[in-house]
Amino acid sequence: MRILIFVITHNTADTLPFFLRHYETFADEISAFDDHSTDGTREMLAAHPKVKLRDWPHKTGIDEDLFLAHWQEWYPKARGHFDWVMIVDPDEFLWALEMRALLANHGAEVIRSIGWNMVGDGLPKDDGRQIWEINPIGVPAPVYSKSVVFRPHIEINWNRGKHALENCNPLVSSDYPIKLLHYRYMGADYTRAKNAKNYARCGLLSGDKGAAWSCSPSYDGPDKEHSPQWAEFAKTKAVNVLLL
Repeated sequence: MRILIFVITHNTADTLPFFLRHYETFADEISAFDDHSTDGTREMLAAHPKVKLRDWPHKTGIDEDLFLAHWQEWYPKARGHFDWVMIVDPDEFLWALEMRALLANHGAEVIRSIGWNMVGDGLPKDDGRQIWEINPIGVPAPVYSKSVVFRPHIEINWNRGKHALENCNPLVSSDYPIKLLHYRYMGADYTRAKNAKNYARCGLLSGDKGAAWSCSPSYDGPDKEHSPQWAEFAKTKAVNVLLL
């Protein structure tokens, strides 16, 4: 059984050591498309024995339609070479207690994951452990319950952001045996900085910032999900995700 990870990176040196440490435990290859990183991301990717580093061929910043078209083009290339594909972001960690055993014994063509937004005071200090060992605390995130673990022989299609399937009919698992741990909203300061980065990179060619509405500087408040104040408030409701 061979497992392929697909990821697009752009200046993700903060999460990348955790990302590589996690996925190297069960993946056979990590296919990374680097988007002109300048913070050491490319060097880390190039040095890892399981990474196949490719250049992201565009200069468009954040463009969800382009990202989706890219994955629709690339996932079929895994056919005949890999048994399972996972398409993730650099801050998304697909977790199961025994991932390879789960995949080897599952009869579905798409395995659903249940989403969690992990919380804290910024990313944890890297002490050599897995990020989910250092910080397993989060809150439910239904929008991140993605169907991004699948057998590449099928025909599959997603909506923007890969949050749901559309225009396809694969055999999808009835259960959610995988957790998607999303280390993005790690306290107010961390969230504010990430939001600003994403807002600046959205709509570089068109000027349209609409896709980054939740990253806008004016979007804030404890009741506004994914805002800095919300990320801080979420810590009061967090639980140990791995115990559930």
